[in-house]
Amino acid sequence: MSSDESLYAGKSEPLRLRKDTKVTVLSGAGISAESGIPTFRGEDGLWQDENLVKIATPRGFLADPERGWRFYNERRSNMAACDPNPAHKAIAALERAGYDVVVITQNIDRLHQRAGSARVLELHGTVWSIKCSNSRCTSEPFENHDVPLKIDPPVCEICGAYLRPNVVFFEEMLDPEVVAEADRRTKQSDIFLVVGTSGVVYPAAGFAQIARAFGAYLVELNIETTPLSYICDKTILGPCGQMLPELVSDLTGGEVRI
Repeated sequence: MSSDESLYAGKSEPLRLRKDTKVTVLSGAGISAESGIPTFRGEDGLWQDENLVKIATPRGFLADPERGWRFYNERRSNMAACDPNPAHKAIAALERAGYDVVVITQNIDRLHQRAGSARVLELHGTVWSIKCSNSRCTSEPFENHDVPLKIDPPVCEICGAYLRPNVVFFEEMLDPEVVAEADRRTKQSDIFLVVGTSGVVYPAAGFAQIARAFGAYLVELNIETTPLSYICDKTILGPCGQMLPELVSDLTGGEVRI
């Protein structure tokens, strides 16, 4: 990023991070799309197929679990073949350098963790965790990275109900503990980066508004403007994989580069 594009927060000097600056990243499908993972919304998004939307509800999934798992097995196969891109890596590098970074993500692919980010709040869960569909069952969600699953469709060893991806379906509430932690961190943020998110999915999009209300400096990175652009202090248009590493380098005075 050239010097005339450096971030300013009403100061005469470029904005620079300190190690105790609380940096929070809200990431959406756009950052993972640059790794080759299809988005769920947008003109070519997966949710343009109404039949797929139907199986992404608790009732729809259980009505045809074999079909539901075929869909999620395809997603798992696609995600397993994709690698973190420079945007994921820049965020992780910032954390590894000792900066106070927390990621709040809408993505279910774990690319942030694969890049090296340790502090990640998954609002919508992840396809790499599986749980029982019976809410009264005492079994706990568990990690599973088989591609494809060895049992299709899998059933719970405790109650015999079908297992399902540990993701948030349509018509379901987000995990209240994850939301509460994301809300707490958002209110503490000094810098809030809005990366590759459409700004239309709530409650995720609401965190940017909360951060603004609590005095954070908001920077948006996206290939186009969004409904959140008007509340951001700066919007940087372009591929996240290109712009975010440049931003991180700029914010750290060149200390963190990938």
